[in-house]
Amino acid sequence: MNSWRKGWSMAITGLLLATIMQGCASEKGSSESPDGPAKKNESALISTEPVNLTMYGSMSDELFERLVAEPVKKQYPNITMTQVKNDKKMADLIAAGEVPDMINDTINSIIKYQEMGLTEELTPYVKKFNMDLGRINQVVLETVRKTSGGNKLLGLPLSGNVVMLYYNKDIFDRSAVPYPKDGMTWDQVYDLAKVLTRTEGGVKYRGFDFQDSFQFAANQLSLSVVDDKTDKAAVNNDPWKKMFENYARFLKIAGNEVDEKTYGKGGDQFLKDKTLAMYVTSSIFSKLPDAVNNGLNFDVVTLPSFTEAPNTTTQVDGGVRIITTSSKHKDEAFAALTAMLSDDAQKQIAAIGNTSVLKDNKINEEFFGKSQDMLQNRNRLGFVKNQPAKPPESITKYDATAHGILRAQFKKYVTTQTDINTVLREAEELINKAIADTGK
Repeated sequence: MNSWRKGWSMAITGLLLATIMQGCASEKGSSESPDGPAKKNESALISTEPVNLTMYGSMSDELFERLVAEPVKKQYPNITMTQVKNDKKMADLIAAGEVPDMINDTINSIIKYQEMGLTEELTPYVKKFNMDLGRINQVVLETVRKTSGGNKLLGLPLSGNVVMLYYNKDIFDRSAVPYPKDGMTWDQVYDLAKVLTRTEGGVKYRGFDFQDSFQFAANQLSLSVVDDKTDKAAVNNDPWKKMFENYARFLKIAGNEVDEKTYGKGGDQFLKDKTLAMYVTSSIFSKLPDAVNNGLNFDVVTLPSFTEAPNTTTQVDGGVRIITTSSKHKDEAFAALTAMLSDDAQKQIAAIGNTSVLKDNKINEEFFGKSQDMLQNRNRLGFVKNQPAKPPESITKYDATAHGILRAQFKKYVTTQTDINTVLREAEELINKAIADTGK
C-alpha cells in the first residue's frame, strides 16, 4: 500500500479503503446477499441501458481492470468502467466540462475535492439502495464521516493502508538477538534498537529508523493538529511532546543518529545497503523483489504500539471512491461502488496486499498478500492484526499543511540542538501563520 494516513502502511495500504447512519436499519443486520452490500436488487433501481462511467485515478491499467472494471462488469454487465489518469489536472477537467463520474483517491483527499464542489453526498443513495454500512469496519467508516464533516458521507472506503515494522533477519542473527514479535510496544523496540546499533567488521549497523509521514499525519494516538472550532494550531502540548520524544529517542542512540544528509534515508539503508536492522514504513511491496534478489533477508511484524493504545496501528487513509456532483449517472455510479465492496472484489484487494475495509476479518486473513510472492513464508498476517487508530477529534482543511510543518520541525529537533519546547512552540506559530496566510 502503498499503501491502512498515506500508509497498511499501512496497514495498508495502501492503493485502496465507525454508530453511524441513523435511520438505516440495515446496519443492524445482514439481510443482504452474502456477496454484496445491498439487499435490494439494484438492477431494478438503475437503467439497464449501456453506460460508460469514468473514474479519475492513478491505478495501473492491470489493477484498474482487476479491482474496478471486472467486479463492476460482473454485477452490472451494462456498466463499463474507464479510467481518466490523474496526470490530467482536475482544475483543467473542470474548466473543460469533462469531470469524471467518480474519483479514486485517499480518504484525506475528500476535503480537497469538497472545496472544489465535486463531492456528492451519498447518504440518500445508501437509503435508496438499502446498503448495509454495517459490513464496513466502523473505524474506517467513522474516519470517512469525520473527514466529510457534519456526519456526511462524501465517499465510500474501498481499501486500507498498513504501516509495519520490517526487519533484517541477518542483522538479528549476527547479533544473536531474538526477532521482533507482533504486539510489541515502542519501549520494547527501543531496547532492541540499542542492542542492534553497532559496528562490526568495519560496517556500521543502525538499529532503527522510520518513515515519518504516517507516524505524524496518521498518528496512532489520534492527535489533532488544528482545532476546527478556532482554526488554530493544536500541537504545542504534552501529547505531541510525547509523540516527538518517542521517535526522537531512537535517533539519539549513539551510532543511530541522523543529520541533515542522512535524515529520511532509512529506506535505502534497509532495502539496498542492508545496514538497517528495523524500519517502520508503509507498504513497500514494489521495492521488495529487487531487494530480496540482492540478498535482503526480511520479515515483518505489527507496528509497535503505545501502552495507552495497545494493538493499534496508524489512522486510516486508505482508498476512497467519490461520486462527483456533475455526474449524469449517479445511480449507476453508486451501484458500481457497491460492486467494488462485494466480498469477491474485496478479496481481490486483499490478495494484492492492501487491506479490505470490510468487518469480516476472514477476507483479510485468508486472502491478504496471496499474490505477493515476497510475502510467502513470511508473517503476512501480521499486516492485518492491529486495529486502525480512530480519527482525531478535529479534522480541517489545514491539516495537510500543519502535518508538513510538524515533520519539518521534528527533523529540526533531531538534527539540531533545539529543545523540544522551542520546536513545538515554533510549530504552533508556523501553523497559525500558514492558516492566516491562506485567508489572505
